[in-house]
Amino acid sequence: MTSPGKLKTSIVAWTLCALMSASLAWAHSGHKHDALPISLPEVAAKVNGTDIGKDAILRELKKTVANYKKKGMSLSPDELKTAAKMVLQDEISRTLLAQKSLELGLGVSDAELGKKVDDVRAKFKSEAVFMHKLSDRGLTLDQYREELRTDLLMDALIKKEIEPAIKVDPKEIQAYYEKNRGKYETEEKVRASVILIKILPKSGSEGERKARKKIESILAQVKMGTDFNGLAKKFSQDSLADKGGDLGFFTRGRMLPEFSERAFSLKVGEVSAPFKTAHGMHLLKVTDRTPGGTRPFEEVQNSIRQVLVRKKLSQATQDYVQALKGKADIKTYF
Repeated sequence: MTSPGKLKTSIVAWTLCALMSASLAWAHSGHKHDALPISLPEVAAKVNGTDIGKDAILRELKKTVANYKKKGMSLSPDELKTAAKMVLQDEISRTLLAQKSLELGLGVSDAELGKKVDDVRAKFKSEAVFMHKLSDRGLTLDQYREELRTDLLMDALIKKEIEPAIKVDPKEIQAYYEKNRGKYETEEKVRASVILIKILPKSGSEGERKARKKIESILAQVKMGTDFNGLAKKFSQDSLADKGGDLGFFTRGRMLPEFSERAFSLKVGEVSAPFKTAHGMHLLKVTDRTPGGTRPFEEVQNSIRQVLVRKKLSQATQDYVQALKGKADIKTYF
């Protein structure tokens, strides 16, 4: 069994979610599950007089249980209780951040909240699907609005109180790059296009002969200067025919050996000899190639900066929450 510490949906996750977009809270939404074998009081905690109800805890707890179930794991009653306590601590942290935001006058207008709800709603095919997803989470629209309001309040607080103090020294970026060079290694990639003439399973040697003759006639046209993509669109029986047979970029291990070995042995612009696979007869043309190697520092330094900013912001937010907890009146009831 994984240690209880790994069960926790940390405040860091909420922070990053809020920073990217409050509407992304939807991306963490769960689905309807059977009732959990745990008994919680109607009010799980009070934070400076604000109630945290059991429903909020159960929604997050069900997602944790579902994630473990997908991995073929289950939680014992004691582990489930431990997980619930950790979820409760996250809800306490969220509540404290929202309260502090209001204390600083960083409220969320109804118009702003409405726009965020509309942004989320627009991601679904219809209003009915949107409402069904809310129902799956055990939420009414009003409850979801309040959940989203908390995310927006957290976002506003973090951007005003915490984010401005986050600084990343260029030396830190360089040090991270040197320590994690392996993350920036890239494999050689080839881009190629394919033409397929199928061999019907029941056609036997005669079917293979006809397919080979056809593919050889296509190759002859290629050698005479006819555009490969145009020929693919006209003759290929592959699903990529309408794209000129374009396979896109791929590394050695991403394609069948019959394709990979030929693609990486050809130069850009070269076309293979006809070859046979279980699907039929093929021609392959290499259209581009990118060498492998380590991506240069200049290319990745901005992405590294963002990694370090997120790490520092996460830690700073945790420290900020701990300071709020030290001054808050918090009562828990399980």
